Amino acid sequence: MGLASSQARMLLLTARKSDLEYRAQMISQRKIDLSMQTEEIATRYSQATSNRKMYLVNGVILGEDESSKEKLSYAGLMATNNDATTGNFLVRLASNGKYLVTGESADVQMQYAMKIMERLARTEEGGLEAYTDENGSIDYNALYNKYANRMYFDGYSTKSGEVESPAFTNADLFQEAIRNGSLYLYKADVPSGQTTDSALRVEFKNTAWSSISSIQDKYYTEDDPAAKADYEAKTLTLSNQDKMLDLELNKIQTQHKAIETEYDSVKKVIEKNIEVSYKIFA
Repeated sequence: MGLASSQARMLLLTARKSDLEYRAQMISQRKIDLSMQTEEIATRYSQATSNRKMYLVNGVILGEDESSKEKLSYAGLMATNNDATTGNFLVRLASNGKYLVTGESADVQMQYAMKIMERLARTEEGGLEAYTDENGSIDYNALYNKYANRMYFDGYSTKSGEVESPAFTNADLFQEAIRNGSLYLYKADVPSGQTTDSALRVEFKNTAWSSISSIQDKYYTEDDPAAKADYEAKTLTLSNQDKMLDLELNKIQTQHKAIETEYDSVKKVIEKNIEVSYKIFA
């Protein structure tokens, strides 16, 4: 092999080596991506099998029967019975201190607003009776004028007069906000021997949700089978992809080793040709 042809062959081998090394780097990067995806899938699976839900009960210890449980929601909390066992609740936003009013429509929100106003009126001297006429009718206009600025209407648009994408009608988001402290629960402190309905005056106290007997926190298992099936399917797919990359990488390494051997051989031929050429011109 002449010097010129040897040099051309070495350039070709050098280019081939660089190409294989680049492909090997790309495969290594893809394997890292697969590893990150596997970790992310494992994290999601762990979260799905360890997630908890809050349930609202009336002094009943929940069993494992999911059908007997009612997920804690704003609607369920505001609809609790007016008795000394369950009590009345108010929900307050940590960000602005206002009482939460949520619902899918303006009419529904107004119904909850009326409940909140009634409960707030019971904290005053004279209680709700101070806003009730001789026929037993409640003056909600007077209550609204007094308490409207203390309430936060979730998603209510002052321009359209409609409710647009209220956040806390979603039970999961509502529970998460309670857990992380974005929402505070206030429970009526009922005088001994009275109910919240008959008590002339009550006080709403900030109460930790974990200390309220009518709220129970349990593992949520309904989504576990689906989460397991999804985890196993995705990890199998990623594992197969990783094996295919290993095979491709081994093939590239074999080719790279063969090219290195040939490269070293051609290099020796060039060195020999140069040595002979120098002897001729010496």
